[in-house]
Amino acid sequence: MIKIFTLLNLAGLFLFNLLFVDDVSVKQDLPANMDPGTEVRVTVTINKGNVSGFAKLQLDLPPGLSATAIETKGASFTFAEGKAKFIWMALPAQPTFTVSYTLGAAANAGGTLAVNGRFSYIEDNERKMVDLQPGTVRLSGDAPAMAAEPKPAFSAPVSAPTTTTETPMLSEVSSTPAVPVDNDNDGTPIPDSSIPTTPGMIAQQGPGNVSASRTVTPVNDNEALVEVVIRKGSLRGFGKLQENIPAGFSAVATTSDDAIFSAKGTTAKFVWLNLPQKNDIKVAYRLVANGSGKGDHTVNGEFGYLVNDLTQRAVVGSSTFTLGSAAVAQQIEKAAPTAVAPVPKSTTATPKPVIPVTAEKIEPTKPAPVEKTVTVKSAPVVSKPANVATASASKVTTISGPEKGITYKVQITAAHREVGKEYFEQRHHFSGDFSIEHNDGWIKYVTGMFDRYNAAKQQRQAYVDGNYNFPGPFVTAYNNGERITVQEAMMIAKQNSAQ
Repeated sequence: MIKIFTLLNLAGLFLFNLLFVDDVSVKQDLPANMDPGTEVRVTVTINKGNVSGFAKLQLDLPPGLSATAIETKGASFTFAEGKAKFIWMALPAQPTFTVSYTLGAAANAGGTLAVNGRFSYIEDNERKMVDLQPGTVRLSGDAPAMAAEPKPAFSAPVSAPTTTTETPMLSEVSSTPAVPVDNDNDGTPIPDSSIPTTPGMIAQQGPGNVSASRTVTPVNDNEALVEVVIRKGSLRGFGKLQENIPAGFSAVATTSDDAIFSAKGTTAKFVWLNLPQKNDIKVAYRLVANGSGKGDHTVNGEFGYLVNDLTQRAVVGSSTFTLGSAAVAQQIEKAAPTAVAPVPKSTTATPKPVIPVTAEKIEPTKPAPVEKTVTVKSAPVVSKPANVATASASKVTTISGPEKGITYKVQITAAHREVGKEYFEQRHHFSGDFSIEHNDGWIKYVTGMFDRYNAAKQQRQAYVDGNYNFPGPFVTAYNNGERITVQEAMMIAKQNSAQ
């Protein structure tokens, strides 16, 4: 008999937990009295159970009261027009957690003021809402100042909170028609947009003078660096940059500017729970081809943000770029300034031109002639441990012919032993072509060949921005294949152009 009674109790306890474990409740320790011109700390306890994903806590404050966030538990906080909002892209994992804010009373406020609120969340693809128990704050100059721990206006949680269910999701925070939960969506209050995949999308400014622009710089045959600058002004709160990348490419973030980065399929996203304070923010990512990247490719994108809980968008537009050795060289050549115009000859003596010293690393003395130069091209590599790097893993295909005139290259590293392409792929994630120079006991690794200094300089900067972690890449110079200093090369080039 006792065993049966025990089993019935356990079954009842199980059913009770099954019925009430997922109940959501919210309790706020609102003070009963405040003095005008004072502030108190208010704590809100949220019992969410197993609920996760997007949620919003909104407190409606009457004129005379204001709120400033203290502890948000990962939420973004805004206060405008009497509404204090905590918005979570993803709720904390704990079943119960607390947030807090400073409740301030204006110096000229008075009377008994009502404070209402609600907690909205997503469950089973439906938006549900729990109302907070209404509370009041009495403002009186005769009332004593509140202590550090104000007495709650109510001592017990709501026994049966009102929970409403609606089929639309995110209807509060989207200017577009509300849609059910999409498994491909990231759960943010800014729904993903349908970005066209065709080129020719023109950049458009969004409401609030928000705009964005993109720059794509080819790095090698299989990789490009993408930089996006968002001009947001004083905009705060949620923000999401969604980039539609070409099929067959992977995106790797290099600069996030406090954003959460994610990439899936042909979509790359930078999400801010609360946008940085600065007017302009900049993000960058590497586009790496999973196979051959040669050819034309297009990137499209939009920046989404919230204005008064409505989703707005600034179109970044489309950027078409070309990958391939010839295309990279051509694009860098276009970006370089035109050659110096010839200087008319004069019978009078002219002073020796002064060449400005740049920030590049320049060798102070003229080294001995280069003994040999070999070009290492891309070839299939058998995976080995990162600490194993031999020249045999790379295919040495050609010995470069004699170079004529002034040329420039980019030295990416130097060592006392010769390594192959596998070393650069494993250590620097660099799969481009490079050449090897033996000079004064050093083995120097250089890339490219340019007839203008600025073109080589731009390639050097692309390596820096690409986060390859080369030990200080710098521009090198040559005269008929003989290595000289950059100053000497620029002087000779200028003299030749003046003849």
